[in-house]
Amino acid sequence: MSIMFRFWAIPKPFQLMLIRTTLGLINTVSLLYFARSVQWCFGRETAMFLRYILCSQFHFFFYLSRPLPNSFALCLVMIVYQRIFEERYRSAVRYATACVILFRCELVLLFGPLFLGYLILGKLKTFGFDGAIAIGVRIAAACLALSIPIDSYFWGRPVWPEGEVMFFNVIENRSHEYGTHPYFWYFYSALPRCLLTSVFLVPLGCLSDHRVPKILVPSTCFIFLYSFLPHKELRFIIYTIPIYSLAAAVFCARIYVNRRKSFVRKLLNYGVILHLIVNVACTSLFLLIASKNYPGYDALTFLQHHHRFDARKPVTVYVDNACAQTGVSRFAYLHDAWIFNKTENLKPEDLQHFDFLTLGTYGSNLREEVETKFMKYHRPLFFVNAFHEHKIKTSKSFPWVYPSIVYKEKAAILKNKNYRF
Repeated sequence: MSIMFRFWAIPKPFQLMLIRTTLGLINTVSLLYFARSVQWCFGRETAMFLRYILCSQFHFFFYLSRPLPNSFALCLVMIVYQRIFEERYRSAVRYATACVILFRCELVLLFGPLFLGYLILGKLKTFGFDGAIAIGVRIAAACLALSIPIDSYFWGRPVWPEGEVMFFNVIENRSHEYGTHPYFWYFYSALPRCLLTSVFLVPLGCLSDHRVPKILVPSTCFIFLYSFLPHKELRFIIYTIPIYSLAAAVFCARIYVNRRKSFVRKLLNYGVILHLIVNVACTSLFLLIASKNYPGYDALTFLQHHHRFDARKPVTVYVDNACAQTGVSRFAYLHDAWIFNKTENLKPEDLQHFDFLTLGTYGSNLREEVETKFMKYHRPLFFVNAFHEHKIKTSKSFPWVYPSIVYKEKAAILKNKNYRF
């Protein structure tokens, strides 16, 4: 792929767009297949509302095209759901095993509860050549035979990536180095932000159809089990969003089908439509926030444009962890002659020989940090404002209550005082 891009001289930002478009299309197709299986199980109206609800939310589609292991795994997770709804359990085991071995090992916490019920009920054999264990062993061996040589070639050493991730998170228990959240953070913060107002319809969906609680149990168990890991990110539970949205869709479909039976049902149907409108309004706000939430990328892009005449010179640039997590990736390195360094935990004295520093913060005192720690060898070139927080404000006229976004300096470019290019 890299050779093809170089042959056609495709700029790196367009390479990223092409890759993200391809990944997004793959995940979208898998979602459509999942919706088709929902239609087979729950009816056309439920599948229709499932599509409406997911399209009205922000985070699920936001992660469909992000080049992250979670996004690659999401495609296979959706296929597993589809196979289970279509009662093709052995096929589901194959895709689930490949997903765990190749992309996200922690998904065993999702697939374990998911398949346990079918094993107990006898719908899926445990032992035998065509049993779940034998199928899992065969697929795992094939995936390891594929993953280890290819990944070892690219990493330059023998490696099974997901094995190292599991060792880092489970054996060494070092995930807390990247930040921690309380145990119930997924339930009181991540899920409501993902589902938006549809979160209030999930319990009603459980009451509307006796099959819904059975579907929700594996996803809920997965979140409870995964919550023991102190480091938490929304993307870690993105696979559960279609299932919770399905519960809301079941209730919406039930109301829609019976909307003409009484005045109360008609009002509830208007409420269902209103909740989709509110979701879209919240998603619009999230889109605005997301567009201002990548100061690292904005800072590095401006730096490379500002010094584009030095594109062929061996300029050295240091990128700290905050900027690396807010948009700076290899696709943002526009000048091949430049040397970029992402080594973590370097002290200000260790950075004195870099021509430029790309520094970021998750707090609100970046300028103070720069002036107190980095002014000996470098001087600020410019600061980048980005999203800091949102507030709810009130007024005496329409719209009376409205959201307000607060921007603060989140990234800075520092230039070496001895820079002579």
